[in-house]
Amino acid sequence: MKIQIWSDVMCPFCYIGKRRFEQALAQFEHKDEVEIEWKSFQLNPNPVTDVTLNINQYRRILRA
Repeated sequence: MKIQIWSDVMCPFCYIGKRRFEQALAQFEHKDEVEIEWKSFQLNPNPVTDVTLNINQYRRILRA
């Protein structure tokens, strides 16, 4: 079986999912038959770099 996983390396939720997937795979009886193909993408390819913004201001910019 081949599994493609698309993930953003900077995303904390992607990391949590990766760890849970690894734990589940470790318990899978046929784990030796699994081929994993990692793909990357950016959740936010155009980040705003402005250290004067707090998190709420930054989120407003993302929604605009």
